[in-house]
Parts: sequence; structure tokens; C-alpha cells
Amino acid sequence: MTPTSLEELLLCSGAAALQLSGAAQSAWNGQVVDARDGVLGLAHWDGTLHLDRETILDPLREMYALAGKHHPPTLLAHYREALATLLHEHSHFLGPPGATQEAARIAFTRPGSRQLEEGIAEAWSQDHLTAYLTSLGIHKVAPGIENLRTVGYYPAYVTAARLLTTDLDTRNNLTPGTTLHTLNNQTAEHQLPALVTLYYLSTPLPTLEPTGAPTREHLESLLRTTLPALDAQTLLPHPQATTQARQLTHSLLTRLHTDLTRATTFYKAFAGLPTPNPNHPTTPTSAGTRSRKLTHPAPQLQRGS
Repeated sequence: MTPTSLEELLLCSGAAALQLSGAAQSAWNGQVVDARDGVLGLAHWDGTLHLDRETILDPLREMYALAGKHHPPTLLAHYREALATLLHEHSHFLGPPGATQEAARIAFTRPGSRQLEEGIAEAWSQDHLTAYLTSLGIHKVAPGIENLRTVGYYPAYVTAARLLTTDLDTRNNLTPGTTLHTLNNQTAEHQLPALVTLYYLSTPLPTLEPTGAPTREHLESLLRTTLPALDAQTLLPHPQATTQARQLTHSLLTRLHTDLTRATTFYKAFAGLPTPNPNHPTTPTSAGTRSRKLTHPAPQLQRGS
């Protein structure tokens, strides 16, 4: 069904996101409520989708009221960003078979999980937004919307997510975008552990290390202690946030590559012999919600194909 109203759009929005992603399931319960407290959009742990009326729901209602009309780029950008938020929040509900929001909620409070999930969700949503709009027939409702590109939100998280997933695509000889798509279809329960596993599998370590636990634990600790530092860039203007996040993530990548090489060399040297089991530091916990705040810098308009 091609939506012809806001109500029909919301009704179809979850199934369209699920089909586009190829994920096994969505935790969305079909309910949409008004967001509160300066929140633009929020994927609540109970499966309810929260959307801001003034910046999301009302503009999309207007878009359908003016269906087929041509609009200036600034208005089209507003519509596109509202739809981007819709897809972003739906991506939080995606998961593998049997995944629960309660397990995801618990994992989301661990250091690094929030930064990674928000970055993955936003990067994936940006890459698939035009396809999402096409599947919903939005290009007929707001002609020209498919040709616009906007910067979006969470530039620091997105930069880190793109660098990490692109690095893994290269290391594992995968088609560009494969790792990003794979992680987007996981909940916070398995997202960061999956990232660790992909790094581990990109080395000879699976055939060298007796259990795999020491190196995996070290990689996870490194990610969980580094990714929270991205929070410091979240309210910076887009260029500065991107630059600083790129510097931080490049340093993280250098450390990951160095430590993986060192571990591989070590286990090759002691292949077949008992090896020590190093202790790794534990990481503290933190709480959070999967919400997009109204206080983020305004999206900047870009042109693209």
C-alpha cells in the first residue's frame, strides 16, 4: 500500500523499514505517541515510537496535504529530515530472531553501546533513506525530495561508525556497507560483541589462540573505554565534530590494529605451548535512552545524486 496520509505512512513505516533492512524482526508495537521534553524521536524500550509533533508529525501531515506540489529545497529538507528521524528510530527496533528489548536495554547502559548504536542507526538510515522514501512513494508526494541530501545528526557517532565498519569491510574482504548493515540488524545486546568478533575473525587468531577469550576481552575493553569519548563532540558544529571524531577513531583503529598484530605474533611464537591469560580492566556502567534531541545543531542542506 502506498500511503496517502500521515496516518497511513505511520502504519506502513515499520514494515517498510523491516523489509528494507532484511532483519528478522522489529520490536515496534505499532503505537506512535507525541514525544516530550525536547525529544525529536525516541524508540522506547516498550516498543512505542515517540515523535515530536511540531518538527516531525505536523510537517509530514502538511506534506500529504500538499501532495504532488513542488516545494523549495529548504522545505523539502525539512520533510526529508522528519522522515530520516522516522527511519532512524525504526532502525533501533530491528533485531535478530528472539532478541528482546529488555536485553537490549540492559546492554545499552554499558559504556560504548549507546555511541555505537546511535552511530550505526544514523549512518545506516542516511545510506538507505532514499530507498525508504521510494518504497513508501514519498517521491510522488513531495517531488524532488529524493534528490536532496542533508547532513543529519550525530556527526561524531556517525564518523566513528563509518570508519570502524569500513575498516572491517576491508579487513574481511566484504562488499562496502556489509558490516554497517549487519550491525544495524543487531540490538545493543550483540552489536558491540559482533564488532569484536568481526575484528577477531579478520586475523589468524581463531586458529592460534586456545580459547579466544583474552584477545576478545581486550578488544571489547578497548572499544568500551574509547567510544564514550565521542560524547564530548556531540554538540559541536558538524565540521568540528566530524574532524575530532575522525582523529579519535583513527587513534582507536591504530590501537586495534597494533594489538591484533601483537597478539597474532605472540600466539604464533608460542603455538602449541601453554600461554598466559592476561587480566583486562573492567568497565563501568552508564544509563541512557535512544533519543534524538532537539538541541542538536540544525541539519545543513547538501545536494547529491
